[in-house]
Amino acid sequence: MSDINNKSSMSNLHLPTTTVGQMLAPANTAPQKLNSSSATGNPRNKCALKPGHSLMDWIRLGNSGIDLAGTRGRVTPINSDELARHNTREDAWMAIRGKVYNVTRYMDFHPGGVDELMRGVGRDATKLFDEVHAWV
Repeated sequence: MSDINNKSSMSNLHLPTTTVGQMLAPANTAPQKLNSSSATGNPRNKCALKPGHSLMDWIRLGNSGIDLAGTRGRVTPINSDELARHNTREDAWMAIRGKVYNVTRYMDFHPGGVDELMRGVGRDATKLFDEVHAWV
């Protein structure tokens, strides 16, 4: 079993990098670079977001006090049948690692676009999430 905090074990970690000035950047063969096409010029954003739908706009909306989850702050157990009923653009829920998220209001803010997010609604999207967001 390895210890992440052990400096000697960290020195054995070899990631594909190239030197840019004094900084290390992912090599062109790294997963981050292989699929980095973008409609926005930012490799992280796979589609152009509408004005007013940036990450900062989403954070502002989340801090506004609006009930984005639609639960009035309550945690309610959700079974797979209930989750499956929320599978449309206008009513989109997904489960990730056993937690259910109402992503309806997030659709237009998602950097991968609505279609990408729709791939996981109404079901357990953990595997899909991990394929796309392996670093989270």
